[in-house]
Amino acid sequence: MKLGYYCASYSCGKINYLKVASNNRYDLKGEIGTEFNERCKHCGKHTKKHINRLHGEMNTTVLLIAVAIAIAGTIVLWNIGFIASPVTFGIPALAWYNERKKVSDFNKLMID
Repeated sequence: MKLGYYCASYSCGKINYLKVASNNRYDLKGEIGTEFNERCKHCGKHTKKHINRLHGEMNTTVLLIAVAIAIAGTIVLWNIGFIASPVTFGIPALAWYNERKKVSDFNKLMID
């Protein structure tokens, strides 16, 4: 899961990402506090944001790795002589569901 926030500058308004591994806002509060100071990577303006202003997004890298594992598993099963099993097709679906659930849980939880 990627954690992003919008730049405060009206002329910029682009999304910046934090490099923090956290699954909920309470763990994030323990790591960075209730507010964080960041510099926009596009315009350079300093922004002070509350952690409730962060939003989670799905990490596409995890999904691409799951698809690559499913493709490799299918090729291995075909070379052995088996038909591709539902497990190989279920790996990307399971990874997508897990990422979607983590993002949804993070975005629903707000702190004071």
